[in-house]
Amino acid sequence: MGWLNAAASIIGGLYANKQAKKAVGAATDQATWAYGEAQPQRYTGMFGGYDPETGEFLSQDWQARMNQFMDRSLATGQQVQDLDPLELQQSLYNQQLGLLQPQQERQFLSTEARLAQQGRLGATGGAGQLQALEEAQAQERAGLLASSYATAQQTQDAMRRREYEDLMQAMNIGQIPTQYGNMSMNLAKLRGANAWNKAQMISGAVTNKAGANTLMASNAVSNFGNQDFSN
Repeated sequence: MGWLNAAASIIGGLYANKQAKKAVGAATDQATWAYGEAQPQRYTGMFGGYDPETGEFLSQDWQARMNQFMDRSLATGQQVQDLDPLELQQSLYNQQLGLLQPQQERQFLSTEARLAQQGRLGATGGAGQLQALEEAQAQERAGLLASSYATAQQTQDAMRRREYEDLMQAMNIGQIPTQYGNMSMNLAKLRGANAWNKAQMISGAVTNKAGANTLMASNAVSNFGNQDFSN
């Protein structure tokens, strides 16, 4: 009966190998499925979203808004580059001087007429008063020139701030999709963890079942080999 025991051993080994391959295949399938579940997936929201193939993106409306801030920042930056503070100062000074000169002329003529009526126009006191008035008006014009320069500098600084603020607005909008990308990554981690747990449970069950089937088959063949066939 030795040949029956040998046959039982061979058959049991073949069946065990078949069950082992079945368990490995099932484990591989579950691992592949769990790996797929752990990958980031497309995620969208009100402002844009995330695509695993193309990356983060903005919605059309918010993309257009970001472009507006970028274009305005670039335009303001170009204006700052083209701006000459001294030319702006002179322009502002000329504008304000155009308003001041008629007032100063009226003031001078009024003072001159008053001194003439008083008979003091050619006198030392009258001449000194007119000279003092002219010096005061000159100082007023000098102060106007200084204030024009300060205004030119303030204008340039304000334009730089506007350029920077528009750029920051565009960058803040551009960072919005990053949140969608992070959300997709977090969900992928959660799905991946759950999927791996499920895959391990299924793979373990298949492996245990394969082992149990192999043991049953081996016992069955062994029992068959141990039968007494003398009768």
